[in-house]
Amino acid sequence: MKSLFSHVLMAFSMVMFCTLSFAAPGATGLIDLGDDPPLELANISAGVPRGESLPESDARVKQSRAWLKAAAQACGESEEWVAANALKLARYIFSALGVRATPLEVLEAYARLAAPGKPLSEISAAYFQARRTAPARSHEAAMKLLLEAPR
Repeated sequence: MKSLFSHVLMAFSMVMFCTLSFAAPGATGLIDLGDDPPLELANISAGVPRGESLPESDARVKQSRAWLKAAAQACGESEEWVAANALKLARYIFSALGVRATPLEVLEAYARLAAPGKPLSEISAAYFQARRTAPARSHEAAMKLLLEAPR
């Protein structure tokens, strides 16, 4: 009984997350990523203290810019909106599963799985489920599951 209840609760939580996070695409809620969202996502992912920043030449900053641009173009949303939702999903994964997930990991999933006409909420739900079921709930294992799955 407890197992069924926990699965229903987890499913409900994910539905609520997707509904609340993606209901108003023009709004990012209380997420403020400043003037440079890709840099801020890289800083958060690298654990850089507030007030400090990775150099522009850092590979994580360059990768963040590329993934954010690709994901935003594929799903037809603004980069700011995609970045805010990457941060929200990373936080949700930590809250719900108790595993560290970085915004760059989520951004990679968005960039690699995004396709025209495919809503970001669908990618978020798929990535969350993959992290939940992947061995050790790791990003690498989740991406392997997602990329090997028939599309």
